[in-house]
Amino acid sequence: MKRTAIVSIMLGLLLALPVQAQNLVGNSGLEDLSPAFWTPVNGTFGTEVDVTSDTAKYGFNSFTITKTATAAEVGWLSDNNANKYWNHAEAGTYAVSAWIKTTGVNTGPTTDAEKIGVVFTFNTAAGVELSTVTVWADQTNTSTSWTQVTDVAILSEAPGEVFVKMIMGKDATGTVNFDGIGCGTDPWSMGVFNSSAENGAGWLDWYAGKGNYTRVTSAEAHTGTYSVEMVQPDTMSTESELVYYSIPYPVEAGEWYRIGVWIKTVGVIDSADYEADYATKKNVNERVNLCYMFHDDLDIETGWTTVGDRFVYVDQTVADSGWTHYVVADKAPEGATGINIRARFNHFTTGAAYFDDFSVVKMVTPVVAIEERGGIAQYPSAYRLSQNYPNPFNPQTVIQYSCPEIGWVRLDVYNILGQKVTTLVDGNHSVGTYNVIWNSADDRGQRVASGVYIYTLRTNDTRIAKKMLLIR
Repeated sequence: MKRTAIVSIMLGLLLALPVQAQNLVGNSGLEDLSPAFWTPVNGTFGTEVDVTSDTAKYGFNSFTITKTATAAEVGWLSDNNANKYWNHAEAGTYAVSAWIKTTGVNTGPTTDAEKIGVVFTFNTAAGVELSTVTVWADQTNTSTSWTQVTDVAILSEAPGEVFVKMIMGKDATGTVNFDGIGCGTDPWSMGVFNSSAENGAGWLDWYAGKGNYTRVTSAEAHTGTYSVEMVQPDTMSTESELVYYSIPYPVEAGEWYRIGVWIKTVGVIDSADYEADYATKKNVNERVNLCYMFHDDLDIETGWTTVGDRFVYVDQTVADSGWTHYVVADKAPEGATGINIRARFNHFTTGAAYFDDFSVVKMVTPVVAIEERGGIAQYPSAYRLSQNYPNPFNPQTVIQYSCPEIGWVRLDVYNILGQKVTTLVDGNHSVGTYNVIWNSADDRGQRVASGVYIYTLRTNDTRIAKKMLLIR
């Protein structure tokens, strides 16, 4: 039997395993295009504030703010960048900058309320202001092409908070694009995450940008409208690796997780030796892969210490392949606190590939295998769905259910209108009693609103439903 056939059989068996809880990966299908690490200020994404591919200084996208009338200020506010992941902001001189393009804006501002700019705020960890510097757009004319504005901030102590705000004052009007937001020291101590609006909620990327690229596209999709696209032409003089990766999500050391993604390849470099393979630590050139790594930081929001890459190589015995689900099981190592998952081209990989519907799901094990009746151990005699606890709850609750026989079980959550919110369990189960946790998020990883929700247990011939109350 060929190795590819063995892998296919093992993958099929793995897919049949029961799983616990829901997908840990937020925005797993790339459908949320709102920019990672940024939040609208007095605006709604898609209207007053947006991300556009119509114009950009770098990459494919830029931030957009549009105001048609004088009202409250509108803009984009960054997350705290000071010690985010690998950042470690220090005392020193910070060069701050932004590229700005204006279209039909008000001219000759006489007050800050009429101005357009980017505000850089440096605070202590306790929120005490150390310095604030603003770089202003050129509003001499109603419209300008891409122009860089710069300044410096001098800090006598390391900031615990660094926020960036792109802003149109309350009396400013028109359309403004922002790109290439810069804030850093020499030697390097920090940068601004997603400074060019290239990545949707929950995602980051890396590529050399010399003809190769990775981005979210609507050209292909396994489900929904979007997927990650990776392209590296074989005409490049120096091929590099390409990575589109998630933020880290919490995991529990010693627990097993099912890790997967759907992949389609188009014209990738192929070889009879490039068969699909299970997770390995070996970094092989010319290979398309699902990559993941466990983190062991005490706080996964302010560190980036990992225990090494693991690669799940796709089938490259042919150059083109349809959508294929690659999934493996792995145990979170001792000390693990988080995991991130990646679409990846290793060095010298050429062609194009699409990635969609990423998943990291904690695998179920029975928490109560038997019941005690009169001192005699007995298995569950019927399908049961218990009341969630706690109830009401915020932000998570535990749902327990029992299976009297081996078979398929599905557990869904619906809102009061009967619209499906998320699927918590969908797979074959052994006899036993199981616990599953719902963290009040939908299938896209977005937190849902307060209210009554209905959870249902379905098998081939059974359906049980109960209500639960989420209070924010």
